[in-house]
Amino acid sequence: MTWTPPRRDQVLRAVLAEVDRRLDGELPMDVPGVDQTFRDARTLADVLHVRWRATLAAEVERCLDEDAEDPRAAVVRAWRRTVRALPGVRMVLDREWESADERRRVVLVRRRDREHQWLAGRSGWPVPPTGTDLEAVAVGAALEAEGRRHYRPGQRPAPPPLLKRLRAALAA
Repeated sequence: MTWTPPRRDQVLRAVLAEVDRRLDGELPMDVPGVDQTFRDARTLADVLHVRWRATLAAEVERCLDEDAEDPRAAVVRAWRRTVRALPGVRMVLDREWESADERRRVVLVRRRDREHQWLAGRSGWPVPPTGTDLEAVAVGAALEAEGRRHYRPGQRPAPPPLLKRLRAALAA
């Protein structure tokens, strides 16, 4: 009988399900296959960040297609939809931010600033092609703050009201 390592995508799906079930912000290093698939907790956190970012990017594009007239509102709506889709991941990323040591904080600040600058650019703010624009970072941070307005860590995010969902369905 031969041993086959767990598939990375299957382990990641199990991790995503576990963080969404727990909603405690802790990395589930006890999920079967995690120790064989990911080098350490930091690697797993980085993978969860990539998942967050990819889901956010897809939601931003979807919301911009739905509402090209108000890109700011579309970006905020996309952030809220992403946190509804990945509440456990958002909590893990927030917990990592809170508990990061100085060295890790440098990486996380750079990552957060890039995300904020990207959010600002998608909302219509002019962003230079290279370098970090501090104004754009501030605009992106404000967009995220607006998205977080109804976000309560540890609680499953509520779906939008029925009337909003009906309007969105009719508009599509």
